[in-house]
Parts: sequence; structure tokens; C-alpha cells
Amino acid sequence: MYKVMIVDDRDIVRIELKRLKIWGEASGFNISQEAQNGREALDKLENFQIDLVITDIKMPKVDGIELLRAIVDRNLCSCVVLLSDYSEFSYARQGIILGAFDYIPKPVDANELSGLLSRAKIYIDHIRLEKERIRKLEEAQKDTEQRLSIDEVTTLTSLIRMGDEKSILVIERMMDQILKNSNKVELIRISGLLKNSIHDIITELIKAFPYIELFIDPSIYSGFDDIKNLDLSSINNIFMDKIKGLSHMITILRLDLQDKGIVRQVYNFILKNIDNNISLAMVADQLYMNKTYISESFKQKVGISFTEFVTIVKMERAKVLILIDDLKTYEIAEKLGYKDAEYFSKVFKKVVGLTPTEFRLNRV
Repeated sequence: MYKVMIVDDRDIVRIELKRLKIWGEASGFNISQEAQNGREALDKLENFQIDLVITDIKMPKVDGIELLRAIVDRNLCSCVVLLSDYSEFSYARQGIILGAFDYIPKPVDANELSGLLSRAKIYIDHIRLEKERIRKLEEAQKDTEQRLSIDEVTTLTSLIRMGDEKSILVIERMMDQILKNSNKVELIRISGLLKNSIHDIITELIKAFPYIELFIDPSIYSGFDDIKNLDLSSINNIFMDKIKGLSHMITILRLDLQDKGIVRQVYNFILKNIDNNISLAMVADQLYMNKTYISESFKQKVGISFTEFVTIVKMERAKVLILIDDLKTYEIAEKLGYKDAEYFSKVFKKVVGLTPTEFRLNRV
């Protein structure tokens, strides 16, 4: 169970937070300590192990921003969340810059806090794993190949699959932590670690979605080897660009669609057979279902029509075919079921924003 400290000078705020039905088994977090101001909080943090501090910003003696600075400087807690009135958002943003994990407005909404705790749990777990990784790294600095642990890869993969901006922000913070603690390791090792991590993350994604290989950018593993022209910051930027690309692809293809019925069957058929000339009639025949029923169910669950989704998936596949093979545009069009190459190019530009030729040249 993760231990939480609530810091607020108003009793009613602490009471309302404790009354929320999200603590304990529901979230994995328990409130173990309280403090009325930052000074009291610092005293308790020196004597108790706390995983998450939730603190008000404006308090007497030591306010939330000063408390945050002290926690970060003295490494007293790995995760701090700021409570903010709407008029205090500028302070909250300052807190993010100083190292706060996130901020949440008052009055606190239980669902919003629950989502925040889910992300915080992943982040706290990562910090623990990272400290252990650094310890092992210092013990075995002669190792020539570095990889993230299985747990770290699983954590990153889970965040990528969430597909939202806050999850990407958590990954960025995780990578900052890795690089911040990597001053004892040569640049070439960090480069190898991140390259290997991309490979391991994709391996995990393929286990969940075997057909995802059809949509992965062939340059996904490149960019890490030009050590002479790279530093830690640029290597991290390369890594994060690839992570964001994977997350975007999962969002575009709706890979984590929450449906186990007919829509999931239709969805899987489209992704697995995207190189064929797919039609609603073909899918209906394969699944022995009525076309109208499939069409209406698909639109209701996915949010776009069957035809629109097939087009999006075909264009994502086209991006890979443009880069992975020395194929002419008409050959790619033909492979994806378009008899007219010019029409295929128009559709590609409408969806992607570039013609196939421009896309290829833009990626060289």
C-alpha cells in the first residue's frame, strides 16, 4: 500500500479528502500522515516514509511551493501533487516546473483524483525501479550492454497504451530521471539502453497486438548510433519522439478499443487484412453477419464509420510501405486495393497532409 501525506492548513479540506471513497484497496493508496503547514510536513517527512505528498499551495509558515522545493532538494518524497484554487494556477504551473508530479483543482473530484493516483502509482514504481537499477549499474559498470528491466519496459508499454498527454508526460519524467542518474555511464551505453528499450517495448506491444508490425515505422530503431553528434538531451529527444509516435499510432488505430463483441471481430479483421481489398460486404460474409448491423454497431462503438476507419488504417499502412520498400506509388495503391493511383494519392494527402512522394522525401 502506498503511503500518502495530506498537507493543508484547513481542517475541512483534509477531512473532505479523507472522506473520498478512493483510498485503500480501491486505489492502493492510504492516508498515513497529515500536516497543517509545510514546516510540520517537513518534520514528518524526515521521520516517516511517504510515497505521495498532496499539499495545498498557500499555507502559513512554509507554503506549498517552498515545501516542494525542500522535498526535491532533500529527496524526501518522489511524488508531490499540488492542490490549487483556480486563482492559483500560475503557482501550480510553477510547481510543475520545480518538480511537482501534477496539480489538481479544488474542490477535489474523486474521479479526477483516482486517475491521478493511477498515474502516480506507475511513476512511483518507476522511481523505485530506477533507484534499484542505478544501484546495480554502479555495481556492474563493466557491463557492455544495458537494458531497462522487464518491469520498467512493462511500465512504459502501459503508459504508451494509455495514449494521453499526461501519460506521455509521465514517461518524459521517467526518462529525465534515468538520464539524470546516468552521469557514471558513457554516452554509448545510454544510447544502447534507449535503443534496446524501444526494441523491448515493441516486443511487448506485438504480444498484445500481433498485427501492429504492419504499422511500425521502419526507422523506429535508428537515430541512436551517431554518438559523435549526440548528447544526452538529443538522445532523449530521439527516444521521446519515437515513444510519442508509438502512442499516436495506438490512438489512431484504436488498438485498445474496449469491446469484446462483434465490433472487436470486425476491427481485428480490418487490421489483419489491411493489405487486401477490404469491404463491408467481405467482412459481413466472413463473420456471417448483417452488413447494416455491422455498420451501425461499428459507428456507435468506434465513433467513425467503417469506411472512414478502413481508410485511416490503409493510410497508416501506406506510410510504412512508402518507407520500407522500394515501391512505386501505383504499386502501393494496388497493394492496398486502390485501382487508381491518382485517387490513392489524393486520399493519402487528405489524411496525412502530404503526397506519397512528399512523405518519402520528408523522411529521407
